[in-house]
Order: sequence, then C-alpha cells, then structure tokens
Amino acid sequence: MLANALEWEVQDLQEAIKGIQQGLDDFEAGRFRSFEEFAEKERRKYNLPADL
Repeated sequence: MLANALEWEVQDLQEAIKGIQQGLDDFEAGRFRSFEEFAEKERRKYNLPADL
C-alpha cells in the first residue's frame, strides 16, 4: 500500500512539473493573456459584477 501511495506521489509530482514547464514555455513563446483578459473572462463565465 505504501509503495502504491509513493508511486502516485511521484506521478503527481511529474505531472505538476510538466504542467509548470508547459506554462513557462507558453509564456516564453508569447502565448499568454493579461490579468485583465483573464478576469473579464471569469466575470462573464460566473456572471460576476465588473467591480470585483
């Protein structure tokens, strides 16, 4: 059981590192949006007022 838990932890860590690296690669390649664009999309998605 402990071996299975440790294997899951290793896999989870590897996936997290892969996701972080993808984000860094995207940022370096100019594939990102401003906070304002992100916030506006989330406001529309969740029907939030613009003053939040």
